[in-house]
Order: sequence, then C-alpha cells, then structure tokens
Amino acid sequence: MKTDLLTTTIPESKFSAVKNALKYLFNHNEIEDIQLLTGGLSSALVYRMTVEGKDYLLRIVMHADEMHDPPRQHICMGLAASANIAPHVYYSNDEDALAITDFVQNKSLREGFASGKDLITALGNTIKAMHELPLFPKLVNFLDGVDIFIEQFKALHIFPEHVTAEYFSLYAEIQKAYPRHDTDMVSSHNDLNPNNILFDGKKIWVIDWEAAFQNDRYVDLAIVAKTFVHNQEDEAIFLQTYFGEQLDEYKRARFFLMQQICRMYYAMIMLKLAAAQKPANHVHDTDMVQPGMAEFGAMLMSGKILLDTYEGKLQYGKILLNTMLAAMKTERFKAAIDMMRVF
Repeated sequence: MKTDLLTTTIPESKFSAVKNALKYLFNHNEIEDIQLLTGGLSSALVYRMTVEGKDYLLRIVMHADEMHDPPRQHICMGLAASANIAPHVYYSNDEDALAITDFVQNKSLREGFASGKDLITALGNTIKAMHELPLFPKLVNFLDGVDIFIEQFKALHIFPEHVTAEYFSLYAEIQKAYPRHDTDMVSSHNDLNPNNILFDGKKIWVIDWEAAFQNDRYVDLAIVAKTFVHNQEDEAIFLQTYFGEQLDEYKRARFFLMQQICRMYYAMIMLKLAAAQKPANHVHDTDMVQPGMAEFGAMLMSGKILLDTYEGKLQYGKILLNTMLAAMKTERFKAAIDMMRVF
C-alpha cells in the first residue's frame, strides 16, 4: 500500500479529501504512482496519478475565491465532458475542491494534422461544439474585467505613464465602441492557450476549466487565433469553419477587435505576474522595443527564454502590447471601430 506516496506529495490540508476520493472510486487508497505536473500558470495543483495500472488526472484547488471557484469549474467541466470535449470526469467534490478525470497522454497538436488548414478547421469545430453547450454559469463581463486588470496594472507603476500612453489611448477606442453588453452569450472556456488544448493522436481535448463562464463568443475565437491563426488565409478558414454561411464583415470586424482586447488581457496578466516576481531592488526595463511574436515563440521553443521567469513574463507582456498596438494602427482597426459604432 503506497499511501506514503500521498503523504509525501499531497498537501496535508487535502490529504483526507484525496483519500476519500480514492476510497469512493476504487474502494481503496492504493496508488502506484503520483507526479505533480507543472508548466501552466494556474494556482491549482495538478497531478498524474496511476491507480490499478491506469493514469488519471487529479486537480486540487488550493485557494478558492470568485475566480477559483470549484462549483463553477466542475459544472463547466462536466458539461464539456458530457459532450466529449473535456476528458471524462470520474469524481468531483465542490467542498473538497478537487476532481479526478481521465489523463490525456498529449501528443504534438501540429504534427497530428496533415496540414495547418486541417488543424485550424479542427480547432474551429471544437470551439463551435463548446459554444453549443448549455450555458455555463455567469461570472463577470469580460471587457469590464479587462478594464479592472488595466487599472490594477496602472496602480503598480511598472512603467512610467508616457511609455504606455499610446497603447491605452488607442485601446480606449475599443472600450467605447465594442458592444460589451451584447446579450448573445455562449459557454466559453476563456483560456484556450496551447497548454489547455491536448491531442491524444486522434482527437482534441480541452482541459483546465478554471476560467470558464458564459461569455462573448469572440473571446475563445480570439484566444485560439493568437497561437494558431497567422495570416488572412488562416483567418478565413478559421472563421468560415465556425460561422459558416453566417460569416459577414461585421463578424470579421468584431473578431479583429476582440483579438486586441485579448492581447491587452494577457499582457496585463503577464505584466502583473512579472511585477509580483520581480527580484528585490530590481528596476523594470522600460524598453518597449522587442522581438516580434514569431521570434519570441521560437525563443520559447528553444528554451532561450522561459515564460515562468520574471524576464519571460515581462518580455511577453511587452510583445503582446506591441502586437496590439501595431494592429490598432491599421486601416482595418479604423474600419472595425466605425462598424461597431454603426451597429
């Protein structure tokens, strides 16, 4: 009996809850192996756990609050699992703030599809299926939430005000024009970064429902596009897959503006995390001249820079802001803002 694996791996405050879950599922507490998984930015503890020769994923929320809310997460995850979008859920307990699901042995997403077009189409169909689920619980208006993140960033005084003035000045056009109170809500994951999109060799699975709630449909589309949609041809395939015959210029414009909102969203998160991780007596580098997103991605892939470091978060935040700023200086941006004002 390897309960010692649990005692040396699971926090003491959650030990009894994990034992109860194992007892409920397997009628015993014996496990063959348990490994803490790292790599994401979530505050939850995530483990690969082997029981009776099969791997499971154990997820434990350590500090519950409005954002890290086990009941909401478990509802969203359960609805997605019932539609074969999320891995099968074997056990969830709101009070203990833990869940046990199937473990997906992840394979290369890009290598799993014959072409980039096939991958983009598969991702578009996955988002479409998710958005057809029964509505997730409410949490917050997304644009209002981004506005709060902006105010929190400004309060940290990471950069002198003049360094970011142009970014926020142009973003204010979106704040005024985007239909933030549109009642057309869908069940949204809200954090479809590559760490949360797994591929088992046959099918795409979506994990980590921590940020899930009912939201503007363009949020999931924009977040996936940040990583996988690289040009106008990709965008056309992606949006056509999702909207079909209903795709029009208004939807294209709204998607484009949400891309900038999501870049701001992730930039604020990264810079806030960088500020929390800043070494003592260190002065933030205010130079906004940075590599492009493609070059930064290559640096991450090669290990030249790590996203879990202070430097990685600071640089990524700057690059997201620069990518947003470049997009907001285009004619497409002006046209999109004008279209929102008309509608």
